[in-house]
Amino acid sequence: MPSMKPSRTPTAMGSITVSANRKAVKVGNTVVFTGRVKGIKAGSTLVLQHRHNGKWTTLKTTAVVNKNGTYTIKRTFTKKGTEQVRVATKSGTFHSSPLTVQVS
Repeated sequence: MPSMKPSRTPTAMGSITVSANRKAVKVGNTVVFTGRVKGIKAGSTLVLQHRHNGKWTTLKTTAVVNKNGTYTIKRTFTKKGTEQVRVATKSGTFHSSPLTVQVS
C-alpha cells in the first residue's frame, strides 16, 4: 500500500466577511463596514483596502478583531466615483470578498 505523506497545508484557514451600512453615499459621508472573522485571533489588526489602478491598496483605516470575532471599520469617502473595497488582515494573508460603494 502507498504511504500517506502528511499534508503541509495549514489546517486552520481564516476568513473575513464584510457588509456596509450603505452602498451609496455622498462625498464626506461615512460608511460603516462590519463583519466577522474565523481563524483570526482577537486583537488582530484589520485594514480597509480599495482597488486603485488595478491593485489593492491599503487605506489608513484599521480595526481590531473583538473577542467575539467581530469588527467595525468606519470610512469617510472624499472623492466621487465607484469604490471597490475589501477588509484584509494587516499581513494580507486573508481578505474578504470585494464590496462596491458608490460615492456621489
